Amino acid sequence: MKKKVVVVMCSLMAVMSLAACGKKTSPEKEWSGVYLGKDGSVLVLCEDGDGYLNGGANADNVKIEWEIDDDEIVLECSKYNKLTIDIEDKEPDDKIVVEKGKKGENWYDEDFKRVEIYEEK
Repeated sequence: MKKKVVVVMCSLMAVMSLAACGKKTSPEKEWSGVYLGKDGSVLVLCEDGDGYLNGGANADNVKIEWEIDDDEIVLECSKYNKLTIDIEDKEPDDKIVVEKGKKGENWYDEDFKRVEIYEEK
């Protein structure tokens, strides 16, 4: 009897593990997080499409709105207008570049890397 219970429990755990691996997350949830720029900027992407961009030393936090459009993340804010991040063939933990958009001003392309600021339990 104990052997059957152990086999059933192990089978149940295996099925639950596979089911958890199959869950899809939205692209916004996948890309949300905190990114640090090589020149000192900080980019915060929240799941709800809001966020902040700080251009570095002595700069203010600028509220942004962002969305994923095809293979790009498009950032919009009053200070920098429109900035883009090419995410084609990239994962959230890869290096990304925040680039001046077609109408972007006052921004120089900068490399960013995602950082973990807390550990999920």
